[in-house]
Amino acid sequence: MPYHRSKQHVKLPKAYNDFFALLDSTYQYMFDGMTSDSILKITPKIYDSVRTEIGYVFQKMEKPAFAENSISDIKLISSAFLTEHIDHAFMTWEESPLLVKMSFEDFKEFVLPYRTTNEELLTNRSALKRQWNSILTYDGLEDIRKPLNRYKAFIGKCRWLNKYTKPESHAAIYDLIFPKFSMNCHSLTNWSVNILRSCGVPVVYEYTPQWKDRNSRHFWGVSPDSSGIWQPYTTPDNNLRENLESDIIQASKVYRRTFGVNKNTPYFLTSSSLEFVPKELSSPLLNDQTWRYHKTITLRMPFPENEENKVAYLCLFQGEELHPVAWGKVDKQKQEAVFEQVPLNTVFVPVYYNEDESCIIFSSPFVIRDRSTVNAFAEPLTKNKQEKIYEFVLGQENDFEQISKKNDDLKLEYIKLSPLTQSHEEMTVTRKYPEKLHLKQMQQALKNSYFVGIEGKRKDTLTFLDTAPIPYWQEVALYNDKPYRYYRFYTHDGGPIHIAEMEFLGQPKVGVSYKEPSPLPIFVPQDTNRVDQRNLYHIIGEPQAIGSYPHYVYDGDIATVGGSSRTGMDFGRPVVITHVRFVPRTADNGIVPDDEYRLYYFDGGDWKAHETKKAKFNFISFKDVPSGTVYWLRNLSNGREELPFLYENGQQKFIHTIDQ
Repeated sequence: MPYHRSKQHVKLPKAYNDFFALLDSTYQYMFDGMTSDSILKITPKIYDSVRTEIGYVFQKMEKPAFAENSISDIKLISSAFLTEHIDHAFMTWEESPLLVKMSFEDFKEFVLPYRTTNEELLTNRSALKRQWNSILTYDGLEDIRKPLNRYKAFIGKCRWLNKYTKPESHAAIYDLIFPKFSMNCHSLTNWSVNILRSCGVPVVYEYTPQWKDRNSRHFWGVSPDSSGIWQPYTTPDNNLRENLESDIIQASKVYRRTFGVNKNTPYFLTSSSLEFVPKELSSPLLNDQTWRYHKTITLRMPFPENEENKVAYLCLFQGEELHPVAWGKVDKQKQEAVFEQVPLNTVFVPVYYNEDESCIIFSSPFVIRDRSTVNAFAEPLTKNKQEKIYEFVLGQENDFEQISKKNDDLKLEYIKLSPLTQSHEEMTVTRKYPEKLHLKQMQQALKNSYFVGIEGKRKDTLTFLDTAPIPYWQEVALYNDKPYRYYRFYTHDGGPIHIAEMEFLGQPKVGVSYKEPSPLPIFVPQDTNRVDQRNLYHIIGEPQAIGSYPHYVYDGDIATVGGSSRTGMDFGRPVVITHVRFVPRTADNGIVPDDEYRLYYFDGGDWKAHETKKAKFNFISFKDVPSGTVYWLRNLSNGREELPFLYENGQQKFIHTIDQ
């Protein structure tokens, strides 16, 4: 308990509890008897006046008050609170179908703790159960996915009901029900864990201090599936493993926030004030769980002889900064740093910190690649206990030696990323940041969508998208020689179109407005002299008022997106449209013509600018680039998202995709 405390004190007016009760009763009236999946899908427009009234009620409420807190729980929490909590936890352990087979060791982390991390202790567990139990257990507790789906549906519809509320500050647990604060995943996970535990759903809090592909961290819940294997999900928006492939799989290191202390953390290992400990790794309540998510090894590497540090760190590249995500204990006798659960196929920079917080790189950036022909590691998220640990040592000459040779099929390659100043290459790049997984999934969902021509009562399907679109301008032929006044695009399954821009092309004719179409991308030097002799023009029409934000698809701004299941154009008279150019929803992180870019390479201690160029096409070529290291392309004109990459076999390899 001395290591636990709330970040702040909160005075939450009673009106918030009443407001929650109002939402609950409204939800029950609207959706009683419906399945969770049905509730998640529908948004009945007939209740818009109800949503307006809910917003009006909220605006009259007194605002919460906050004050910083520096006092630990052991000095604040009463024995009565702890006694009630412990009794309730053991009663839940006995009664919940999801807990009857749970061991005492797991019970102590998944059920018993009275808090998750640093949230405000506004209520006890009995009160939480009274408030949430009927909501979560509507479908029973025999299958853990059922209460999680009910929770997901309830929170989703509360946010929908609160469309017209205008919260001006956080509201502790009630942040869950307001759309404005729905992306604060640390706070939402804290409260979700407490709520789920109170209703007999076992869950713990895990997080990554840094994504491999973006400059941010993430927090999520973990619960056992029907076979007892711990599975992640970003609560309250997902069920078990729902966002694993699109999100959580890109975690770097993964830690569990425990209630009990871990003596093998930097909090206890460092030399008092002589060593700075990065904030993300400064908690004494961390338990490394990376091996469950990735292939990992224990790595031993030489540490400088004259340094007195007791802890070293592994960092990820992210722009100009290095982000520490793992620690290793320094073995003074062997003069080496020992890092446990080091993910393979990940670029790391080894560092240590001194008392003035200076970050010192003590070895070259590296990546350890798995070249094995068979999988010696357990598949991710299939076991709760690590059965085998592979330990390797990096010698003084950077040779990579296997200490444990029990598995001859395990083939690992240590790659030192240091510029080869005597070796240069010509480099052609097409992106400053990789395609995002969730956007690629949206693009894939557009496969089999189709275009339709409408003239009078005639409605003809013209063509289907037989492949998923790319995140650039592209062209599709309609194979059409008939005039239609209306042209529409439909998704095949009624899902959102996620189209950023669309242009309808045809031959120019008298009485029809037209202009030059947006150019198609050019990715390689041999296509720079390409000439389009088809005489196609962008035919101008009037966007049809169908779906949400219909004008976004035709406003000339690639950053705005149409989100309904269809879009269409009215040309005022029948016209022959033969081709369509469009861009799906995209983060626009490819090379943009006329933007200025600068290429950097890492020289072992810092980023060095190599060359600055203005793009003419959708690629840029650089000459005489030192080979063998890590590179970083900056757009000096627009955008913020950038990620370092390797350059192998004439292609960019962003550092989070090394194993692909």
